[in-house]
Amino acid sequence: MRALTWISTAAVLTGAATNLTACSDGGATGTGGDTSTTATTTTAATSTSTSAGGAGGTGGAGVTSSATGTGGSGGGVVHPPAGEDFTRDILTTDLELDLGALTGKATITLAGSTTSKAASFEIGDLEIASVEDDSGPLLFVMKSGAHGSQLDLGVPSGAAPAKIVIKYAFAPHTMFDGWMAKEQLSFLWPYFCGNLFPCKSDPADGVAFTMKVTGVAAGMTAVFPASIASDAPSYMPAVAVAKFTKVDLGTTTKGTQISAWHLPGQEADTALGTAHLFQVFDFYEKTYGDYTFGKTAGSISANWGDGDYGGMEHHPYWHVGKNDFKGEEVHAHEAAHGWYGDGVRIACWEDFVLSEGTVSYIAAHALEQFQVDIWPDYECELQYVCDPANGANTIALPTTCNTIDLLNDPLWSSVPYMKGAYFFREVARAIGVGVLDTAIGEFYKANVGKAAKMQALIDHIKTKTDTVGQKAVDDLETAWLKKLDCPVDYTKLCPATP
Repeated sequence: MRALTWISTAAVLTGAATNLTACSDGGATGTGGDTSTTATTTTAATSTSTSAGGAGGTGGAGVTSSATGTGGSGGGVVHPPAGEDFTRDILTTDLELDLGALTGKATITLAGSTTSKAASFEIGDLEIASVEDDSGPLLFVMKSGAHGSQLDLGVPSGAAPAKIVIKYAFAPHTMFDGWMAKEQLSFLWPYFCGNLFPCKSDPADGVAFTMKVTGVAAGMTAVFPASIASDAPSYMPAVAVAKFTKVDLGTTTKGTQISAWHLPGQEADTALGTAHLFQVFDFYEKTYGDYTFGKTAGSISANWGDGDYGGMEHHPYWHVGKNDFKGEEVHAHEAAHGWYGDGVRIACWEDFVLSEGTVSYIAAHALEQFQVDIWPDYECELQYVCDPANGANTIALPTTCNTIDLLNDPLWSSVPYMKGAYFFREVARAIGVGVLDTAIGEFYKANVGKAAKMQALIDHIKTKTDTVGQKAVDDLETAWLKKLDCPVDYTKLCPATP
């Protein structure tokens, strides 16, 4: 996620926000491209409904329209009663979304369990039509949860993975918290996945996905990943629909095809913003490790409305606000989330700096290789953060874990971006740029597809240097990440242009 409007607006992404201030991913695969990884679907005619059906269209036992009711068991099979268990690991989610009918089908594979007979999901404002497994309808209950409604169901125990099918209807949204029907975009970060499909929004949770999208209007293009084979955060799958023009930017040394999808009239902006995107992506792969979300990737122009809204890390096809499509830094930032934030997930919301600080640094570092200097822009953001008059500062790395509501906490700001980026830049100066690159790459390779804490990355960096370097890293960690005041004279930052 890359936010460009922290300074220009006080409105942030909340359930009642009127402006987006944000950054930066069903059984069958989509059509076109390498269907084992990603797909772009262009519709030539109005799509027909998929098997997801409308809410209430399945009938039979096991369907409930009550928020507290329990469905029947159906047939002669006795299923366990509905119960709560958020610890049941989701292995895969196969999504089928009909954007015309606003219906969905989620085929969810749960890890086997010989002790648990339940599973729970966040379902936001979904209308559940049916829940079943191969033997028939399952018992389920809907109740109030942390992020809208919660679905509890009974699942037979067993060592083998359990596959369940949930059919539902989803509502259109306008507040960057689900399927935005007017804009024809999905937006699920940080914990709104339940408004589009049953999920768990814990940032540490990783799931493999497939997607199939239908119901796209004639003449429009839907861009979405047909498959996300590596574990990804629940907010990462996304779909964007518009009259896109695809521009192929090149294939990296590792064989990843990089493209951009822009809106009508954005040819010049696309040329400017993606001028070095292919080379930057190649740098990430060579410096930090292989990209794990497929062999095609790129930027999509997101029609979020007027304003500089930055981007969102929907890998492999990340979204960049249409007004920011001309800015190289946003493209580089969102692309870098393929390594940190998405590739290596954060263990807690308080580890936000592991995602945004790391990505802000490596995006600037990558662009430097091609004579693009974005540190002056960072300096102005840092100046705003550090000036006490703005009341924008906070500690970048809290010691708690998932005790905050990120969207209503001071951490939801440019602090983890800028303090994080400057922490890494000073570490590079202390121990060597190449040493830091090696440490960041090693940590990525050891933790890709997993959740990690910022402290673990810092501890790994210290293993790559001597005692003097370790002391320097400790001091910089305290100064930039653990203290409120900035370790710089903010009055000398971002000098006014004559």
